[in-house]
Amino acid sequence: MAELALAVSDLDNLYRAWRDVRANVAHTAWPHITDEMHAIDAAPLRALREIQTALRQHTYEFSKKHGYAKRKSGGSRRGIAIHSVRDRIVQRAILDVLYTADDKLKKPLGPLPTVLNQPRSFAGIPGKGLPQAIACIVNLIETGAHAYVYSDMKDFFPCVPREEVAGFIRANVNDAAFADLFERAVTTELNNVAALGSFVELFPGPAIGVAQGSLLSVLAGNIGLRRFDELFNTNGLAMVRYLDDFVILANWENIERAFALAQEELARLGMDCYAPGDGSQKAFLGRVADGFDFLGCRIHPSGVSPSSKNRRKFLRELKSVLAQARQEIRAFKSDGAPRRRAEQTYLQTLSLLDRKIRGWGDAYQFVTNRVTFAQTDVAIDHLLTDFRLWFTRQIGAVDARTQRRMWGVALLADTPPQIVGNVPKSKRA
Repeated sequence: MAELALAVSDLDNLYRAWRDVRANVAHTAWPHITDEMHAIDAAPLRALREIQTALRQHTYEFSKKHGYAKRKSGGSRRGIAIHSVRDRIVQRAILDVLYTADDKLKKPLGPLPTVLNQPRSFAGIPGKGLPQAIACIVNLIETGAHAYVYSDMKDFFPCVPREEVAGFIRANVNDAAFADLFERAVTTELNNVAALGSFVELFPGPAIGVAQGSLLSVLAGNIGLRRFDELFNTNGLAMVRYLDDFVILANWENIERAFALAQEELARLGMDCYAPGDGSQKAFLGRVADGFDFLGCRIHPSGVSPSSKNRRKFLRELKSVLAQARQEIRAFKSDGAPRRRAEQTYLQTLSLLDRKIRGWGDAYQFVTNRVTFAQTDVAIDHLLTDFRLWFTRQIGAVDARTQRRMWGVALLADTPPQIVGNVPKSKRA
């Protein structure tokens, strides 16, 4: 029986996967990914048929990944694996089959649909996300939880028990070809091990870990934590998990015991989490009545709002945009150079700020306490007023052309010439 493997290689499924992958890599900073995307764009049906044939003949080979040790805001690093476009298409096709709504396909998946739809697990699951996770927490509080403990798992992706996850798939899915494809899809081989040096330890090992950057890594993490989820959603315990972030809600008398149980289960999996009071500022324990932060939100009896930390981060981002704009505008004032399309001058800066503000607001549409919105708007008003007054001073003593460049309104005179054949110079002027 090989319905699942055939479903992965179905041309319609591969096309949907390609469409999704293309949207996500369209603005990648990696030139080799852009080149591969354009190559597939030139003849997508041919490329997808090649992938289909390789999958059906069991000859598809996942390419080695480029490892990138990305610096975190605190100065430490995380290992990101850059996957080829073709590998991403196959991973997405596998993911779509695992989350299929087709009852015929669900049957050979065995218990997987249930495992992947734990009621209080919210990351990487179709139809679920941050708003649903916060709503679940609020509901648990309203039904009587008095205390909370929040924590973040340490080095999550490198510690996912990949071999155990692959074994679970193999034991419970009635399709050996699909199980083999899944195992190969979540295995990471790097093409730049020597160049990474000591940072190679940030990446998956022979049996443990999944690649951050793989479309299947979140799913593998959810499967690996299936017993962890089950432990905390029975016997009066309640936990809401968003991948490696989790909050346990209970009575005050039971909250420390519940967290100790979480530590024990994670240790069994070869994983660990931060503990309240360890100085990491990544784990907290307290009373629900005092409020607490979770995934960028402040959850309080008075309502849910964006956290102060995320508000400060957002305002710093806006200030950075304005600082860059000041630098660009000063350059035009000082040298009067022609303006190209990419410069961030006055009007372009306002447009960029508008997009960022709308995006931040859209991400928090679900909040119920909107006082923070009003407070943040006041802070943004001050930034905009300062920027407008500064700009007014800058354009006060420059000629009309320089003013237009500083405003960000195109000058026809700045249009770069295009040389076509042997057209005489006078014709190109």
